[in-house]
Amino acid sequence: MKILFINPPYDSEKYYGKLKQLRFLFPPVGLLYVAGYIREKGYKVKLYDFETSEDDFDKSLLEFGPDIIGITCQTALVKTTIALCRRIKSIYPRTKIVVGGYHPSSRPMDLLDTGNVEYAVRGEGEETFYDLVKTIEQDGDVSQVKGIYYLDESGQLVANPMRPLIKDLNSLPMMAIDLLPIEKYHTSPDLLLGKRTALISTSRGCPNKCIFCAVKDGFRHGIYRTRSIDNIFSEINYYIERYDIDSLFIMDDTFTLSKKKVEQFCNRMVALGYHKKIKWWAQTRVDTVDQEILNKMKEAGCEIISYGLESGVQRLLDTIKKRTKIEKTKEVIAMSKKSGLNVRGSFILGLPTETVTDSLKTIYFALSLPLDRVKFGVATPYPGTELWDYAVKEGQIHEHEDWDRFTQMAGFTKFSPPYLPKNRNATELKLLHVAANTIFYLKPRIFWGMFQHYAKHNLLGKFIKSAIYYLRATISH
Repeated sequence: MKILFINPPYDSEKYYGKLKQLRFLFPPVGLLYVAGYIREKGYKVKLYDFETSEDDFDKSLLEFGPDIIGITCQTALVKTTIALCRRIKSIYPRTKIVVGGYHPSSRPMDLLDTGNVEYAVRGEGEETFYDLVKTIEQDGDVSQVKGIYYLDESGQLVANPMRPLIKDLNSLPMMAIDLLPIEKYHTSPDLLLGKRTALISTSRGCPNKCIFCAVKDGFRHGIYRTRSIDNIFSEINYYIERYDIDSLFIMDDTFTLSKKKVEQFCNRMVALGYHKKIKWWAQTRVDTVDQEILNKMKEAGCEIISYGLESGVQRLLDTIKKRTKIEKTKEVIAMSKKSGLNVRGSFILGLPTETVTDSLKTIYFALSLPLDRVKFGVATPYPGTELWDYAVKEGQIHEHEDWDRFTQMAGFTKFSPPYLPKNRNATELKLLHVAANTIFYLKPRIFWGMFQHYAKHNLLGKFIKSAIYYLRATISH
């Protein structure tokens, strides 16, 4: 059987608005892991990414003639995924379509009910998709495939039992990055560390319970699993040898959750001399680091550490179940700066019960910290999160939902924020969102620091281009 994997069309202007030219453009990691797993099982695999593929899609579809198509679908991609499935069925009606990702895991009927999607995968896709492919190939009983949704003959939703999570991540093959043009992907300008960046995941899962996190349902995010250091570095070696990378993004939700793993990772980077030729960045929480581990990360080539700080109001941190303290945040940011790291903080405006005063306190808190980069987003109630439950209870979710509006960058788009705390105004929150990002990056210290950062990496041309684009996008408000 032949399997085609698709990353669907993505309207970046809807999600990022006037900042669309400054966005991340990363390969579809989840899809690549499933593609690598299926290919290892002996199936012929192809991947089409609408973000980077230059071939005509209709022609590629007919020439490849897939038996099964797997499509990744996040909330912002629901409408385009539905349109894509309709298009596929009109061209190649006999192929079976399977969707996966966070959104189908929580709301499978949004796609199954269209009549153009046969199956939805819930949670991790590697083993479930392979089991489904084998069952279809052998004309078997899909009711025995764990971890899928489908409609029975009467049109009723069937939810098969959940599949256990993959215990040994080392058993998974590397994601099939060779199926895509890695040189066409890039990070956002504020996180740019080199000319070619690779992505790597050293673990899966996070034990925390933040109400805005969209991965708790089918992915059972509380279960934390790590890869071995040997397994991680076999992948890094591949990127260096095949793609000559000079920078690395560690995608883990909380990279420093296991201090032992981080120490091993840093020691191996230094032992191999990679700390001298690869700069990297990772994201984590302030309650999982200390001065020793931060120093080790810096020594091993880490240049940027990104913390999910969310708010400068302790009541709101407690409301969203962040389980961090304001004073701890201040302490850790100071430690990170002492180690020589550039520090990025991400914040969320418009959290439940947040007032205008609270929003201003969060913005002031961000400005008062010695951060080098920030990202302010607006609270987005993705399906499967507790924040979604808040929005449903408060009547902010519509029966026929417009999934395009589910963007964390609403201030820069034509959409109102997807969630509004009681007694808040959409226009006011959008203005605060734009102002928070703009004021931070116009601080002389920040602007000069970014200039020095780009100069250090011989990327001043990109700095000037990005700065002009950012100023135009924000001034237009």
